[in-house]
Formats: sequence, C-alpha cells, structure tokens
Amino acid sequence: MSTISKGLGSLLLEAGLIDDSQLARALSDQAETHERLGRVLTRLHFVSEADITRILSEQLHIPVFDPGHEKVTPEALALVPGDLARRYNLLPVHVENGRIRVAMADPLNLDALDDLRVTTGKTVEAMIGPESVIHDTRERHYSRLEGSREVQEALDLASLVLGEDEFSEEEELNAEEAKRRSEDAPIINLVDQMISQAVKEGATDIHVEPYERQLVIRYRVDGLLYDAVTPPRKVYTGVITRIKILAEMDIAERRAPQGGRLTKRLDGKEVDIRVSTIPTVHGEKAVLRLLDKTDFSYDLRSLGFEERELRMFQHAIRQPYGMILLSGPTGSGKSTTLYAALREIRTTALNIVTVEDPVEYHMSRINQVQVSERKNLTFSAALRTFLRQDPDVIMVGEIRDSDTAEIAVRAAMTGHMVYSTIHANDAPSTAVRLVSLGVETYQAASAMTLVAAQRLVRRVCSFCAEPYQPPEEMLLPFGLRAEELAGATFLRGVGCGECKDRGYRGRTALLELMAMDRDLRDLVAERASSDVLRREALAKGMRSLKQCGLTKALRGETTVEEVLRVCLEEE
Repeated sequence: MSTISKGLGSLLLEAGLIDDSQLARALSDQAETHERLGRVLTRLHFVSEADITRILSEQLHIPVFDPGHEKVTPEALALVPGDLARRYNLLPVHVENGRIRVAMADPLNLDALDDLRVTTGKTVEAMIGPESVIHDTRERHYSRLEGSREVQEALDLASLVLGEDEFSEEEELNAEEAKRRSEDAPIINLVDQMISQAVKEGATDIHVEPYERQLVIRYRVDGLLYDAVTPPRKVYTGVITRIKILAEMDIAERRAPQGGRLTKRLDGKEVDIRVSTIPTVHGEKAVLRLLDKTDFSYDLRSLGFEERELRMFQHAIRQPYGMILLSGPTGSGKSTTLYAALREIRTTALNIVTVEDPVEYHMSRINQVQVSERKNLTFSAALRTFLRQDPDVIMVGEIRDSDTAEIAVRAAMTGHMVYSTIHANDAPSTAVRLVSLGVETYQAASAMTLVAAQRLVRRVCSFCAEPYQPPEEMLLPFGLRAEELAGATFLRGVGCGECKDRGYRGRTALLELMAMDRDLRDLVAERASSDVLRREALAKGMRSLKQCGLTKALRGETTVEEVLRVCLEEE
C-alpha cells in the first residue's frame, strides 16, 4: 500500500504517536462532528499540530511550509479562489513552469488535490504546514487581495453608472446635484471600500487628490504615501461630496478649508476619522486621518527602546514632579510614546489628566480632554483648570505657544509631572526650544527632567529579508567604512506579498534621550546653544538618533538607507 493511501490515522499509529484506542475515539468523534481527523486529534490533545506536520513531512517526503521564507506570489493567489482555499485550508504559494506550490494542512486530501488541478490547470506540488499557520497566513494574503479587488469593483461600477460625464463640468454642479451623485449606491460603496481597505492595510491617512483628468487616492502606510487607486475624474464630485456628508461638512462651500469627523465600525473595532478639506486649482483635496478608538495597548518595550534608554525613560516617568518633553516631526510617534508612558505608570492612586488635539487613543482610568477652539477650550485654558483638579500627572498634547509653555513649566515646578511634545530637531534643541517660547531660563532648566527626540523607521519585512552590504558611501555619515563592518550582517527586504513588495513591514522608534543633570541645567540657565548642549550630552553618554539607528541596522531590524532617510545629516 502506498504511503498516500494509508491516511493520517495509520501514519500516526505507525509512528507511535497515538494508539488504537485514541484513533478509535477520534474516528468516533469525527463521525459526529465531520471535522478533519487531524483537527479532532489535536482538539482531544492526543497529538500536536507540530507532530502531525512532522510525521506527514517525513512519511510523504514533502517539505514543511515556512511562512518566514516562502514568498507568496499574487500570481498563485489569483489562480485559486478564496472560497476553495478556505474550504480545504490551503494556501497557494508560487507558480512556475506549469506547477503550483501549495501549502496544505492535509496533503492527503485527494479531493483538494483534484480540485486544485482542475481549477488551476497546473501540476500541484504540496507542502505541509500546521493548520493554524496556514489559516493565519492565508487570511492575511486573501484579505488584502479581496479588499483591493472590492475597491476596484466598486470603482468600475461607479464609473459605469456615471457614464461618460465630462470632467470639465464637475465644478459647475450645484449642491443638490452633487448631493444626488453622492447618494448613488456605487459611490457610497466606493467610499466605504476605500476606507475599509485603508484600515486593513494599516494606513494612518487617506489622501483624496483631484487633478485635471483623474482622481488619485493615496494611503499613508508605515509613514510613506503610495497610490492605492487612480479613478477617472468623473467620480470626483460624488466621492468628495459623500466624504463631506459623512463628516457633517458644508457641501455647498468649496472655496474655503473645512474640517469634520466621522466614526466607522470596521472589523469589530471603531475607527475615528478626522477629515480636512482644502481647495486646490482642480477642486477640493480631502485628507482623512484614521484613529483607532479601541483601548491603547502598546508598551514602551514594544515601541523600540534600547535597553539602556528604556531604563532611563522608565526612571524619568516615575519621578514625582518635573517635565518630560518629546520632539520630532508630525507622525514620528511622539504621542504614542507618551501614551505608553501613561499606561505604564497608570494606577488607581494617581489622578492622570490629558489635553489633546485630537484625542488619538482612548485609555481607561485617565481623564482625557479634547481641545475645542470654538468653545474656547485651548491647551492653556485646560491646563489652568487642571491645576485646580488635584492632578498628579498631566499630559499636554503639544506645547505650541508661550502661554501653554509657561503654565506647563509652572505645573512641573509645583509638584506635578508633566508630559508633552514640542517641535524641535533633536534632544538638545528641544531644551532650547522651550526657552525660545518665552519661558525664563532658570525655570526651564529647573522644570525639565528629560528631553528626547524621536523618529520612526520602517522595519525590514521578516518574510522576505535577505543579507546585503550597503555601499561604502552610505556608511560615511556614520563615520564607518565597509571594512570596519566586515562581520556585520545587514538585512533588507526584497519584497513579497506580506509587505506588498515594499520590503518593509511595520515601524520601530529611534530615540535620543538627554537626561537633565546639574551640568546640563546650568548650560540651559546660561542660554547655551543646542550645539554646546549636544557636545556635553554626548560626552556624558547620550546616544544620537543616528547611532540608535545604526544599532538597529546592524541587527537587521531596519536598513541604513531608512536611518539616513529620517535623520538629519548634521546629527
């Protein structure tokens, strides 16, 4: 009898992994539940998924599927419908020379093999993998593929319904006609699919940009924008009007900037969407900022802190009073780091209050206040009120004017811990920036506990990473030559289905921390320049953003190119 005709039960018996009574019990259960035998055996804890994978691989002489090394190609996914892949719990991986490689939880399933041959018209080469691994990997790939397809189908239908309308007439449509177009089912579906797909891809922003003859929709993923879809110009009026209606904005006003918000429930979670529009020469551009309203779940270690910097930061945030300032450009993760700090110190014994614009994450047991210029609830007004509310820790979303700076410093000097962000290039210039806002030098020096600069770099995709050697000229900004790093292993992603051929997947933080000691406080009080502060801090062991980035590049977490993309040349 050939191996493939024996069946899973016989193979496991021969290998001594189960006995006759266990097989009989599993077969009896299978007759009632109609589950796969492997699933029954693992559910009864007679054998593990890893045991089943190993024994089938050995007995059938077929390779084990490793999602970390196997590149799942769009060509393979396109050949096998999602319902067929889910029915047999398999994943098409690669197509070449008339053959399709498929990862299967049960490579003994002849019905699955036959359906694959008929559907694809290819010879099937099976790999084996644990059921849960194949399930999770398959769902990641098919959800992206199907989401992109749904967006395209919605776009095609919207274009068909609108017919051959001339783009040049769009601007002349009155509000009633624009509203009518936005209420067409295909336009409603297109906007819904556009937002849904952005959430699935982990986008932070959606850009809807009108041009002379087309509409460009871009998503910001891992800090960079890319074109998601480029619809014809004729869908522009319906799309922009639909967005403005959802965000409760004035659809008749097209010549002035507007702002609004809406909430969508997608994949079991609530997404808060802030909408901003601005008139351009070709119509209104809209940017949708996506904010996950579920409870904040990041911790400091997962953000990318090096061990030494983590200890410094944890020590600083636990002080009874003082000020912690984070600097960096918009989108560099400053607020996320401060939220993670609040999450770490949060206890029932502390009164923690925040004032933000906007409230990006919702956190239990923390009193969060949303800035509202219309109601005269500014950062400074909220801060003044907070000081009458018996606070222990205050988080200010951003210090952007002298009034807010002075009140925050006063709070830090009168027994409160203040966390905030400020716009500056590095940690030393963060301290100087506080003084430049009009705070007395001696007060700023006394208030600051720790100042930091932060950047986000993209992580190398673990599914398609491969070793490479950066060009020597790229190492010069770090003061290194290629021969000095002969033993280092740099990694870069070559592009795969998991990262949508970008080579990167996810982000990690670079942090430059400057803990304020007596010498540094004296320099701030003397109005020393940021260059002087930097030299002193580096002499005391501060690691620059670039040094932090090089450490991560040497570990293969990111690339040298990515570090240089976010760090200033003079750092």
